[in-house]
Amino acid sequence: MKWLGTGLVILGMLFGVALSGETGNLGQYARTPEETGVLVLRGLRIEGGTVYLTVATRGCTTKEDVVAQVVERALGNNRTPYYELTFLRETPDTCKGELREESLVYDLEDDLHLELPCVLLVTNPVVCSPAKDGFLEETPREEDLMLREDLRDAAIWAVKAEIQRYQESDHPDKDAKISALREILARLQHMSPEDYPLPSEEQPQKTLPTNFGVLLPPEIREVDVVSPPQRIGDLLEVVGMTRSGPFYHVAGIRGRDFSVFAPSSRYRLKLYLVYRREYFLGIPNYYVYVASWEER
Repeated sequence: MKWLGTGLVILGMLFGVALSGETGNLGQYARTPEETGVLVLRGLRIEGGTVYLTVATRGCTTKEDVVAQVVERALGNNRTPYYELTFLRETPDTCKGELREESLVYDLEDDLHLELPCVLLVTNPVVCSPAKDGFLEETPREEDLMLREDLRDAAIWAVKAEIQRYQESDHPDKDAKISALREILARLQHMSPEDYPLPSEEQPQKTLPTNFGVLLPPEIREVDVVSPPQRIGDLLEVVGMTRSGPFYHVAGIRGRDFSVFAPSSRYRLKLYLVYRREYFLGIPNYYVYVASWEER
């Protein structure tokens, strides 16, 4: 350990980058500017009573978008205050600028109200890279893996929703349906993200899939919606939708954060159809993953 001028100690700052979890809590990591959760830092430095964070941004990240969680711990019989400090991104950066790095500077006394001198443990993971002259975007493999994982999780959510739907129904074959769905659920839960197939073509198909159940690979659609979804399970208000559908229920969204949408605004959404529901008269009815969006 190395003591700095004001009595600060950095203990185990570099932990490895986690790749999964629930957004908005300590189990979720903000790996990109668009995600929320524990900030995955691009750099960390402590000098005197000041903490310097280097974060990924699209141009709209400020200190107001980040919350510093402070937990005071006991450090043996030492009377010096000992703090665990975690920085969480609460507001996603949805600007359209080029991905780059930016510094956020915190005064431990004025900004975080810590007592100095102290012992400090910063728990955020930090990306380590040999690159010195340029910002590293997510590699295609990382982006591909994240998409596969999100699609698999959306399919899992869809199957669980269908199990509940049949449990609450009077369907004559409900027990057989539930049994079959539970087998599908088990296979999905044991499937690694690398094994979840992606569409071979990045262009929407002209016709909707007709087979029921999990769509492997999923199919891509682009739709305009009257208002954006607010939560998992919402039925999208698609422009031109009739009583005969098609219907799209949200089973997942990139970044897992619906606050990226401006209320009462129209958007064009890129969807992945992950599951087709059995529905009245064969009307097309799907669970979907929202991959990207553009305000209209």
